[in-house]
Amino acid sequence: MLFPYTESRQIELRPTGVKDAAKVYDILFRLGHSGLPVIDRFVDTFGQGLSACFLVHRKDTGEVVGFSTLSELAPAGHLKADVHLAGQPDEIRTDAAALTVNFAFAMWRTRKVYFHATDPGIESLGFAEPHALMVEAEAVLPRHTYFHGQVLDVHVFAIYREAWDVHGVDLLKHIV
Repeated sequence: MLFPYTESRQIELRPTGVKDAAKVYDILFRLGHSGLPVIDRFVDTFGQGLSACFLVHRKDTGEVVGFSTLSELAPAGHLKADVHLAGQPDEIRTDAAALTVNFAFAMWRTRKVYFHATDPGIESLGFAEPHALMVEAEAVLPRHTYFHGQVLDVHVFAIYREAWDVHGVDLLKHIV
């Protein structure tokens, strides 16, 4: 039985809602996400389609350094995770990704959690060696997204519950 941890030694995932939509918009804007709607529309539709949304707070500074979401919960037992951080060390990215994935497995009868990334390396997700063992590359969507004047491939990665139960639980023991 997994526990839905929302804190590590370094960060805290705090549930967020419409009241923090402007803060989330600012994070996406600073990360350079193209295609953002005007802020009023973003605030009005914030949270639609999300199963969970968290602001990522650093414990040492109290600063909001990003956010993470879980969405597209499917009857087939999978959902999508996104972790948006900028300028943070790998340990912060690992903690945010691990807590988000663990929350998904702890809260729902989820079979696998997907990540979509334009970077083909698993390290960009926050799961460098030795934690990369639990991440599987599932697909590449060629020339699938447009970002800053470039058409990029989207890489689809998955973490299966069975792999999380072995490797993810060990990771959690080191960060919480």
